[in-house]
Amino acid sequence: MEIRTDHSTDGTDPRWSDFAKRTVSLIAFLLLALVVYRFQELLPPMMLAFLTAFILHPVVSFLQDRLPLSRGAATSLVFLVLILMMLATLAAPVAVVPSIQRAVRSFQIDFNRVIADIGAFLDQPLEIAGYTLDLSPVYAEISSVLRSFVTQVAQGTVDVALSLASGALWMLFIMVTAFYLVKDADRIIRQLDSLVPRGYQEDMARLRKRITQAWNAFLRGQLLLGLTIFILTTVIGLAIGLPYAVVMGVIAGLLEFVPNVGPLIALIPAVLVALFQGSTYLPLSNFWFAVVVLGIYIVIQQVESNLLTPRILGGSLDLHPLVVLIGIIIGGNLGGVLGMLLAAPVLATLRVIGYYVFCRLYDQDPFAPPPEEEAPDSAEPGLVRRTGKAAWRQLLERLDAMDSPEAAKLKEMAEKLVRAEVTNETEPEDTLEEA
Repeated sequence: MEIRTDHSTDGTDPRWSDFAKRTVSLIAFLLLALVVYRFQELLPPMMLAFLTAFILHPVVSFLQDRLPLSRGAATSLVFLVLILMMLATLAAPVAVVPSIQRAVRSFQIDFNRVIADIGAFLDQPLEIAGYTLDLSPVYAEISSVLRSFVTQVAQGTVDVALSLASGALWMLFIMVTAFYLVKDADRIIRQLDSLVPRGYQEDMARLRKRITQAWNAFLRGQLLLGLTIFILTTVIGLAIGLPYAVVMGVIAGLLEFVPNVGPLIALIPAVLVALFQGSTYLPLSNFWFAVVVLGIYIVIQQVESNLLTPRILGGSLDLHPLVVLIGIIIGGNLGGVLGMLLAAPVLATLRVIGYYVFCRLYDQDPFAPPPEEEAPDSAEPGLVRRTGKAAWRQLLERLDAMDSPEAAKLKEMAEKLVRAEVTNETEPEDTLEEA
């Protein structure tokens, strides 16, 4: 199959035909889908790296503007502080992995030796009151079960230790990627803009601005949600006499950035404190107070998931709460915790892109300002105004039945007052005083 190209008249500007463009676009799309499928394990760390860079970009820009620092120096300073804060958390699991492996294997060997010694003892026949008991089948069954159990526990412990080490390495990858994204942000943006055709570069800049505004609104919504959970948890904790209520509120507010799992993690220290220390003034045992705290945290989690999250995030991103709730469910099914966390800003991004494509398909300006809304009609008259108009109508009917000059003059004044109320041509008070 031949891919034909069209040439200009002087033969120096070859142009692809429509068929060639479609073919190349289809091949590029298939290659991109293949790369994404092949390296799908890199997607969550890369998304976290982009999110970290997006959060830290304003901080680095602020330091660069306020201090005599270059972009690279300001980025290095910010990430140095983050790394120092994370070393205490990440270095310990990585350092103790070999010790955990050695301890588990030593325990496994010692346990197997104990089982062997017990087996040597049980292999000998046991005589009781002249009867001989052969316990070797019992020993064989018990030892088989115990060996299998110990092997599974040991392997699970080693797997957990290796998972911690692997998580530390992935965190290092995220931090390094985010560092270069923040440091070279302006260069990356210029390179991306240069890939866009010249006639659409302005559209690209406006789209990027709107998408950035959506993600900034998402971060503001998350901060507001965390602050709301902090206040709610702290106030309820103080009301029921939970020790360290403020600390528990801070933990709940910070872990609100981890959807679905964060509230469960925040629940654990609160229940443990309630179980071991009890309430400061409620006449409940520690156990029942822990049950009360557990129930309160479950209620707070349900309120947060079904009421606060859709309304706060939906309001900050101008999305309907039902759309946000459905997006969180779909994001959890597709991407787990990370999918739930990024569901709302991804929906807002898709709405911006979808609106742009829709307007271009119908030859409309996607960046035109929205039309001004017409002023709403005057509100329906209240009860007092409707009662007054009914009274005027009755007065006019009675004046019609009278033939005196005074009645005619009063009727003229009343009609003038009604017209003033409707058209606002004159002040009703002046007409009423004249009448």
